[in-house]
Amino acid sequence: MQAARLRTRVAIQRPTYTTGTMGERVEGTPTAIGSFWVEMLALKGRELETMQQTWAEARFTVRMRHQHGVTFQRSDRIVWGSRTLDIVDVEDPDQRKRELNLICREIVA
Repeated sequence: MQAARLRTRVAIQRPTYTTGTMGERVEGTPTAIGSFWVEMLALKGRELETMQQTWAEARFTVRMRHQHGVTFQRSDRIVWGSRTLDIVDVEDPDQRKRELNLICREIVA
C-alpha cells in the first residue's frame, strides 16, 4: 500500500446502546474510535456486481493500514465529511496484518 494513496481523513465511530424504560434497546451517542488516513474507492462495474452478491448494499471499499490494537466491527460507522457509511465487512486481504479493506454502504438520511 502506497502512503500517497491514503489522502482522505475519516473518523470511525462505534454506536453505544442503552436500555429504555420498556426494556428496548436505544441507540445513544456514538463513541469515537479514532481518526485515520484512508483511500476511498467507489465500487463500480464488475467489482460492484461481485461485492453486491455478498453484500447487497455495498457501495464503497475503504482501504487503510492495519491498526494494531484497534479492532473494527461491522456495527462501526465511518464519518466522511457530511457522509456516513456503515461497515458491512472487514477484510485483511493478504492475512499479513498490513492493510484492511472495509466494505461499506452509505446511510441515507
